[in-house]
Amino acid sequence: MRRIIIKEGPLVFVRNVLTMEIIASLFFFAISFLGNYELLYKSLNFHAFIRFDIFEVIAFSGFQLVYITILFLDWYFARFEIHEKEIVRKSGLIFRRKKSVSLSDVASVEIYQSPISRMMYHATIILEHSNGRVTKIKNVSNYDEHVHVIKQLAHSSSGRLLTRDPKILIEKGEGLFVEFKETMRYDAKKGEISKELEKMITKTIVGFLNADGGTLIIGVNDDGRVVGLENDYKTLPKKNRDGFENHITMLIKTMIGMTFTKYVSTSFETIDGKDICLVIVREGHKPAYLHNGDKKEDFYVRVGNSTQPYSMSEASEYIKTHW
Repeated sequence: MRRIIIKEGPLVFVRNVLTMEIIASLFFFAISFLGNYELLYKSLNFHAFIRFDIFEVIAFSGFQLVYITILFLDWYFARFEIHEKEIVRKSGLIFRRKKSVSLSDVASVEIYQSPISRMMYHATIILEHSNGRVTKIKNVSNYDEHVHVIKQLAHSSSGRLLTRDPKILIEKGEGLFVEFKETMRYDAKKGEISKELEKMITKTIVGFLNADGGTLIIGVNDDGRVVGLENDYKTLPKKNRDGFENHITMLIKTMIGMTFTKYVSTSFETIDGKDICLVIVREGHKPAYLHNGDKKEDFYVRVGNSTQPYSMSEASEYIKTHW
């Protein structure tokens, strides 16, 4: 594949110039109180060649010309390069800097348009990575074409679906990065709360933490039919979305560990008048275990479209190669 070069648009350069103008103005305003520079200028007999006020204008204009030129060259030579497996940002005038991110780590691709960039048909491309980092490519022209290419390459590199639209996720079905659960804790067959169902929820989260992350959708059955969260709401002290989210957080804290809560976020959507919950899990920084009531710890990994238990020897070998 040939490399694709993306340059940030002129609004980035204009923003840098305006920022530098403010900094320069504040700097010269501050040093004006430190001494009488006109007397110093006259003591050096420079006033015999050029008046001090004219010298000030020339000096400040020259200073502006220099830093605007530097800012322009820095903006002009900086670029993003899209390769088959990574995006590389190159910048710097004298000392060139190179920073790359793997396309396989891209969890979502979004765009943002300010009113001005919308008038210019430009947009900022926002890449969210599975480790929580965010890469922004600002004020890009032909952004729709670049977004399409990035999504295709990221999808082929990782196999994950680059969207958080629940309808699309449900339509695509369960897979390596998506799992459906009909309920969080209410057993419809028995008509009661089930600790086993809560364990199934946390087991799936552990599997995603120990693999490459993923999205758990609660309120959707295995066939992709939306059943909603009403039965779960009825079992909670706060019978609404807040109560549901609080209970998910409590399960993670008690059954997985407090340190892993930062890798899990929840959001709610309504489809056909029914609430569903999207539990978005990023890859963990260390192995995650499911704590059982008998003080044992189980290790799970997301494999294909299911969450698989690993034996002690399998877990040990997996940990050596994954982290």
